[in-house]
Amino acid sequence: MIRILLHAYRRRRPPAPADSLAVLGTAQYDGTASRQFAARLDHAVALWEAGAARHIYTLGGKLPGDRFTEAQVGRRHLVERGVPAASVTEVAEGNDTVGSYQALVEKHEPGRVIVVTDPNHALRAEILARQAGMDAVASPTQTSPTQFPSVAWWRTLAHEVGGMAVVDVSRVLGRSRADRLETLLRRLEAGLRPSRRARHDALAGE
Repeated sequence: MIRILLHAYRRRRPPAPADSLAVLGTAQYDGTASRQFAARLDHAVALWEAGAARHIYTLGGKLPGDRFTEAQVGRRHLVERGVPAASVTEVAEGNDTVGSYQALVEKHEPGRVIVVTDPNHALRAEILARQAGMDAVASPTQTSPTQFPSVAWWRTLAHEVGGMAVVDVSRVLGRSRADRLETLLRRLEAGLRPSRRARHDALAGE
């Protein structure tokens, strides 16, 4: 837990310029970004306006029954806030961080990347980006509803503690044991947060 919090604090400083921004998708509601997703997108706009990068990738697929992908919703949000359409590319695949990164590196050459996400997710997002082969650094938003001391902050922190446990187990004991741990944690989360079950089911089917 301490690693997660310290990393989020350190990454509050403006990042060095990079080739691109990668905005990790999260919940959208029939074409409208959730408050959490909008905070990430608005942070990306601020970084783009500050010259941190000249191209933005919006990441994320869709769940069964959705009309729009997270990447579509993200791109539209950015363009509506003044980012030129030519400067934004949708990567509309993946229902988790790993899947989104895989789609990005397989289909594009993002160069050095600034990953835009929530504070508690910054450490794991950065580690997974590097494992996917990217030269990446995270830049967490400071205006998300997942900020301390909200209930969402505690919930995302618990999620990221579990996520980092999976990363550590994979490194020490191998991917198969990490997969078993991840499956167990997803079942627990689905029991506590039924709204997450559709995403977990989609991941199980990939």
